Amino acid sequence: MTNVTQNTNAAPSLTSVIDEMIANRIKWQNGTYAASNAELYAILGNCLELFNKAKDAKTGLAKAITEQLEERGIGYNSSTSLALKIIRLVFVGPNMEQTIASRAFSYARVLKVASDAGQTGDTLETFITDNHGIDEIRRANKEGLSEADKAKQNKDYAETVLSDANGIMQIEMKDELQPADGEQFSLALIRKNTDGTGTIVFGTDKLVPIKTVLTLAGSQLKEQASQTEQAGVAKRNEEQRKANLKSLSQEMEPQSFQPALHVDVTELNGAAIPAE
Repeated sequence: MTNVTQNTNAAPSLTSVIDEMIANRIKWQNGTYAASNAELYAILGNCLELFNKAKDAKTGLAKAITEQLEERGIGYNSSTSLALKIIRLVFVGPNMEQTIASRAFSYARVLKVASDAGQTGDTLETFITDNHGIDEIRRANKEGLSEADKAKQNKDYAETVLSDANGIMQIEMKDELQPADGEQFSLALIRKNTDGTGTIVFGTDKLVPIKTVLTLAGSQLKEQASQTEQAGVAKRNEEQRKANLKSLSQEMEPQSFQPALHVDVTELNGAAIPAE
């Protein structure tokens, strides 16, 4: 183990210790860690091949996998997905469900996403690497976007919408409020005064907090746009409903409308009842 010692020449000593620790990390990353990952991806590749085949109901593999779980005493329930059943079968021993629970869900998620993307056991390792690892695939939502991707989309959306928006109010751009070179946005901290007015008391052009606020703004702007669109659709639907009702009333007005209540039972007996 690397030792950190205190002496009068602390800075160079600490530098050499950190360099040695980094070298050990690189050795581990390129050696044991890389080999371990390669072995894991190979096992997951076999699981993916089984999953791809078991999805076809004609093979009967899905039922056989469930029977294997029962025979081996590995837990599952009616909501356990096929991918998770395969992962539990391969990675989880009896009474070990809780020990490997989070990893099992991650591995199952990889199988599902990779299968939907048309991957096979031979291509899985490259697929995982190209998508920045198992954890990043696990975090991806139904649209295939990770939280980082969603945040970037929200930030880009806010920049597009706010670049020419009317805004809340106009202010004089003092030096403390100027954006960084080449940028369009800066941040201002506003204090609410006792008389109800507001005063800008601090400004910054730091990109990290600006990015955070733009991401938040993009999320809220998208939600507002969605609500506005939904309200417009609801209004159009109501207008169409009223127009249809008016048209129906006009068609029925000249004549007496009598609904046919008689149903031939013999017809029902011979008819197939549609499945729900």
